[in-house]
Parts: sequence; C-alpha cells; structure tokens
Amino acid sequence: MAYRNLHVLRFWLLCFILLPTIITTTAADVGLQTRKGIIYGQQTQYSNEYLGIQYAKADRWKPPIDLGSEIFPHGSFQAKSFGPCCPQSDAGVFIPIQDEQCLYLNIYTPLNTTNQSLLPVLVWIHGGGLQVGCSSQSIPVLYNGTNIIANSPPQQPVVVVTINYRLGVLGDMYLTELTQENPTNWPTAGNYYYLDMLSALRWINMNIRDYGGNPNNVLLFGESSGANAVIDIGALKGSTNLYQHVISQSGGAGYHLYYSNISDAMKESNKIVQQMNCTNDRSQAVLACLRNSSISDLITAYGIRQTKVIIDGYFLPFYPPLAINKGTYNQDISMMIGRNEYESPMCFSNPDMNSTSAIALVTQGLGQKWAHVIVDNYQLNTCSTNRNATNRCCDMARLFFTDLVLDCSARRIFNNLYLKYEQQQQQKLFWYHFDCNSGICPPKSIEDGRGLCLHTAEIPYVFGTMSDMYSKNLHNCTWDNETKTFSNQVISHWINMATVGEPLKEWPNYNPSSPKYFQITPYHDFSPLLSNRDYWEYRHFRDHQHIDDYVLEFEISGGGRDEQQCTL
Repeated sequence: MAYRNLHVLRFWLLCFILLPTIITTTAADVGLQTRKGIIYGQQTQYSNEYLGIQYAKADRWKPPIDLGSEIFPHGSFQAKSFGPCCPQSDAGVFIPIQDEQCLYLNIYTPLNTTNQSLLPVLVWIHGGGLQVGCSSQSIPVLYNGTNIIANSPPQQPVVVVTINYRLGVLGDMYLTELTQENPTNWPTAGNYYYLDMLSALRWINMNIRDYGGNPNNVLLFGESSGANAVIDIGALKGSTNLYQHVISQSGGAGYHLYYSNISDAMKESNKIVQQMNCTNDRSQAVLACLRNSSISDLITAYGIRQTKVIIDGYFLPFYPPLAINKGTYNQDISMMIGRNEYESPMCFSNPDMNSTSAIALVTQGLGQKWAHVIVDNYQLNTCSTNRNATNRCCDMARLFFTDLVLDCSARRIFNNLYLKYEQQQQQKLFWYHFDCNSGICPPKSIEDGRGLCLHTAEIPYVFGTMSDMYSKNLHNCTWDNETKTFSNQVISHWINMATVGEPLKEWPNYNPSSPKYFQITPYHDFSPLLSNRDYWEYRHFRDHQHIDDYVLEFEISGGGRDEQQCTL
C-alpha cells in the first residue's frame, strides 16, 4: 500500500503529546541502600524519585551492554537529575540535553517502601514513531510517575519506571557489514530500540526489588509506537519472564506497514551509507566511516522516513500475529489494548473533503481490487461536505482508517491469543475505546465546536497530568472536579491491571464471538459496548517465516494457509 500522502498515517507514526505536570519536588534528599550501592534520590510530597540511572551502555549500532549487575562507582550514586535523551530530530517540543549514551531509566516509588514491599511495577515506554521522545521530555516533565503514585487508590501503591531507548538512525540500521561484525554472538542487526527495552527490563528484573517493586509483577504500558512495542516485545527472543501484563494505548501492532523485511531494511540503510559517502569494499571501512560520522549528519541523512520494526528471523523471528499462531509468543500475559475516539486529524488537514477525494484516498490506500466494498459500507458515495453533518466525508474516511490500523490490529492480536491459548488466555484480554472530551485546557475542537479525543489525548488522564497539548513552555491549566474524578478512575483501572492482571471487575473479557469493548468516558459511567461493525473482513494469508515471505491482502473472501480474520 502507498501511504506516503495519507495524513492519518503520518500523524500516528510521528505525533505524540508532550504535557506538563503539577507535582513539584522539595529539596529533601533520600538515600537507599541497594545491591549496587547507596543511591541518593529526591523526595516529593508523594514519592521518592530516583532519576537518571544508567541501565546499559550504548555503542553505535551494537547491542546494549547491560549494567544491571555493575556496582555504582565509589559505592554510591546521585540520582537527582535525568540522564540525557537519545539523539533525535527536532520534534517541535522541548527535549532536554541529548547524547548517544542515553540509556537511562527513572524510578518513582511511594514513600516508606522497602525491599519487602513487593509492589506492582509499571514500566512506561514513550511514543514518537521510534524517532522522537524521551522519558524526561516536556516542561515540566510529562511522564512523571509521581503523578500516578499521588493519584493511585490508597490500598494499591505501585512503583513506576520510565525509560529511554535509541531512536531513528541509531535504532534502525540494518547492514550486511553489521551482521558480519560478530556473527557468533549477534548474527543480525537493527531493532536496537527493542534491544534497549529488553536491557532495561533485565535491569528492572535484577534490581527493582531494592526499590520496593516486585520483579515478578511487571506491567508494560506505552502509547503509539510505545503501544506497538509492548505488544511486539512478546515476540522478541529473550523476552520471556520479564513482564506479566500489557496495556497498549493507541497502537497498531501487527499492522503490516509498521514492519519491514530484511531486504527493504537493508536497502534503506544503504541509502544512508551512500549519503554519508561511506561506500567501501571493506566492511570495516564502511562501519568506521559511519561510526566516525557526526550524529547530526546521520540524523539529516536519515530524514523523515518511517522507522519500521525489522522482521529479521532471529531477534524478531515473526511479527506478533504469526508468533502467536506459531506458539512462540509469550504466554500467560494479561493484555489490554485500546484507542481514542478521534485518533486521526483528517478533518483538520482536509476539512472540506468531498466524496471523490474520500474515495480516492481509500483507493490509494487499498488499491482498486476491493475499494468498492469500503466505499459502499462506509457510505463514501453519499458522504457530505457539510461540516455539521453526521456523515461528513472526512469523518467517514477517518473511521475507516481507524478501523483498519487500530481496531482490526487489536482484534487480530486478541483473536489469535484467544484461539491459540484457549482457557489460559481467555480471561486476560480487554479492549477499550477512550473518549476524553472534557476539561483539558485549552479544549481541542473542530469548526462546529465539538471537543475531540485525539491521538495521545489519553496520556494526561493516565498520568494524572493537568496539561496543554504542547509544552515547550509552562501553561497554567486547571481541571474541574469531573475531569479529576475521571482521571482517577482511569488510573485505578490501569493500576488494577498492574496489580491483578485485569481492570476493575465491571470490565468485560474479550470474546471473538461477542467482541465487547469498554467505553472509557467522563460523561457517564464506564460501560461495555458491543462492536457492531461487521461488514468487512481482514484476510491475511500465505504467512511464512519472514515478512518478505508473506502477502497481505484485503479481500471480500479468501483462504489459504494460516488465514486470519478480523471482523469489526
């Protein structure tokens, strides 16, 4: 499919929200004896914060060097400020100091925890299309675990961890020269961002008990590309037993355009070799040239292309839906997947879209083969340009792409887990839609004044953060009581997922025969709704070992080996 001109995909891949927090720290210091030595953090009104802990060393285009068992130099460490962010292109938001040695994590604990507390651990993986973002981004810090701790239910304390990982050109380089560099220990390349995430999880598994966390009760939660990551991790070599629960917020894991095969990844990486004038017959000379190049030049050469996860047949042998079918995906994982009601900004970018434009957009995305099915069922022939109409053309096109990339991807993951692992998995799958139109300031709206729950808009509620959309500067925002209550309810569901592997008890389990999602909204009590869009099917067949061996098509009907289906 050709999606270069689709605003919706660009938005999902590269857009992330940066929101300030309201929790401020005091001057109080706190010391903690750990197996690595004494660590000195800072104490807030609600938490202890241990910031800027290096979990691994990052050599350019090599697997990270774990530091989980390393003793602190001189027996102690001052963990009162964030480590550097990973190098990245300008995201239009505040990103603190950057450095290639950027593999740091931050730990937020309730007051008075000990190594006997054994609290659930929430590990946050930020979004940003695998190209931008940082655990310490925004003014003040967006992903502040203190906010979750401050607003958590009284009887459910948790530990929160946020991490950095390599991005863009430093996380995404696949060259034959790299695969030949150390073939005995690491016969592949690329996916360095996922290698970093596993390194962070190993560090947490080894050390989090010292901070009051339970290494055997870890929840991964992430948004956008971070949401994809928490699902993809289950298919990675070496990820077993590092976590037990997952919350995927507004991702599309399993959607084929988020992945690359080896040949395409190598083709894109060789373009950088050429742009950097590093072409050479000798492998060592190529790598030396690239590693001696400035990071700013490399980022420029990488440009704005989409960063794709590489199915390499080794570290990531199969992408998630197929890994589940093959029985290689991590089992006994409780999982919650969802998305926001208005993920795509299509009506911002093209508010006057007409029927002809909507049909052309769908045809460009799907091809002529069966675009007519979508045209009929999404009523694109009769959609309206009236900005107040319920069948507005840009809205109907937006709904289709939301169904395709988000809902269908979630259903395929759920259906495969449900069918493959039967009773073991059937009580551990949860689906949600998030409608957050309330007291966020300033409210986002379109021309007719309706508030919108855009991509990333759920983040302030998950973190208990009063916020503006972007935070290069501090904004003065307040929440009304309804909004505060709503955020606390969301936090309670997320924490319950971390604590016992399911949201609060009224949330329905996912069942393919009657697929209900939970409607998260501030306007009325949370309620389960039945998905009633049953007019198209997603057929995936001819799956083989590598992504370059399969064909992914949309068909009215079809069949074949390893066929999968998503009925919305």
